[in-house]
Amino acid sequence: MQKIKPLFKELPIEQLERDPEQPRRDFGVGGDQNRLLKSIETYGIEEPIKVSQVEDGRYIIIDGHRRYICAQRLELKTVPCRVYPKMSDGEFEARRYEIQNNRRNWKPMEKSNSLYRIKTKFGLNTNRQLADVLSLSITIISNSLQIRDVKVDYVELMEKYGLSQSNRTEFIRLKNKLRKIKELEIDDIVQIIFEKTKNNVIRNAKDFRKLGKIFLRATANENELYTFLKDPDMSISELDQRTIQSGFSLLIEQSIQAVASKRKDGIAFSSKEKSLLTQLRNLLQKAF
Repeated sequence: MQKIKPLFKELPIEQLERDPEQPRRDFGVGGDQNRLLKSIETYGIEEPIKVSQVEDGRYIIIDGHRRYICAQRLELKTVPCRVYPKMSDGEFEARRYEIQNNRRNWKPMEKSNSLYRIKTKFGLNTNRQLADVLSLSITIISNSLQIRDVKVDYVELMEKYGLSQSNRTEFIRLKNKLRKIKELEIDDIVQIIFEKTKNNVIRNAKDFRKLGKIFLRATANENELYTFLKDPDMSISELDQRTIQSGFSLLIEQSIQAVASKRKDGIAFSSKEKSLLTQLRNLLQKAF
């Protein structure tokens, strides 16, 4: 394929046409496109639309359909373009493929650092303010910024094991629920979780959320969690089945946690609580 030197021109928008053979059919009609629309309205089109000349005064879009659609909605008269001369059909297809295929998404930490810098440079106090500036949801902003607070070792492990963005987000939510299980320290457990994710034993965000709920009951589920962590092939579904509790056992566990919490915080039991605990102690003595 021959090298082509493009020209940069500001073209009348009515001279541009969408490519009917464009493989990507969904150019976004929701929040993503609205965000681009606001960006163009505020800053203009930062990245020129790539077009190929068909004939004088007529150009077909190679790359930039979403920018073109937003420009139409904003009723722009002209748009910046990178103009290629007329190509053969084969050259057009090959160049379009290369443009799309060579794109690289943000790495999660890159995105997190960039958002943090924007927040800092604008002097914004809250994630909500940053979300409003960028027309992003508060959830996306918060989840992305949380990555900066994760231990560097964990970030490197997430990179090493190729965790998806959604799984990284769920891990961030999970990490504060983790606790030592027998001889397995938290760092050991994290590596096991990542290994299971890489091997598709932990399959999706739902699995991470289930695991978090089970770790919240780690005292009652310690043996089951230990088995799960030591068996590389044991799935979250299997663990979930082993840790299903009856309403009665869950009530007992909650009572233990409530009593332990009061003792830890030095809070005195009320006279009614003392009476009930005395009755419970007497029942337990008879039961055992």
